[in-house]
Amino acid sequence: MATAVESSARYRFRVKGQVSPWMTAQALQRAAIEGTLTPDGHVQPIGHDDWTPALDVKGLVFPDPEEEGDDKSPRLESHPRFKTLRDLLQNFLHAPVAINLLSPTRFDDAELMLCCEDHFEVNLPARKIRAFVPYRRIIAVASTETEGTSENYRDSHRCTIEVEPCLAFQPPKTMRDRV
Repeated sequence: MATAVESSARYRFRVKGQVSPWMTAQALQRAAIEGTLTPDGHVQPIGHDDWTPALDVKGLVFPDPEEEGDDKSPRLESHPRFKTLRDLLQNFLHAPVAINLLSPTRFDDAELMLCCEDHFEVNLPARKIRAFVPYRRIIAVASTETEGTSENYRDSHRCTIEVEPCLAFQPPKTMRDRV
């Protein structure tokens, strides 16, 4: 059964085991046009448990495979272009990243948990911190190629996120430290 995309509803999609964050209908349509949501993907409206094949969702337009370019043009499979920092970070969802929440020069190991419209979330298990960081606090994101080869960009690169450090992420002082 075909499902129509409603403009006020929220959706997410799943492609090859990766689930996107919730988004508007316009963002879902843009993901299909840009190729982030592929015809073999699935779409889920908010509040529903079932996933609908992306090809059965009315209002989604996928690029024609013939328009993607001829086979003679070189493809940069290992180094995709990301339009926004959010797109880059979404590539590293549930992957280890390094981030400097507490100090301008100290980067801690973290896991990128979620990329929303205005912020991203990281978990620093060693410090017992789950941080909600607005994108506007990002200074730079480095995607560094690691040793070895991989078919997947995410597996062959390490993501480092430099942000403006914030006092909210500092551990609370004990009574002894205040004296």
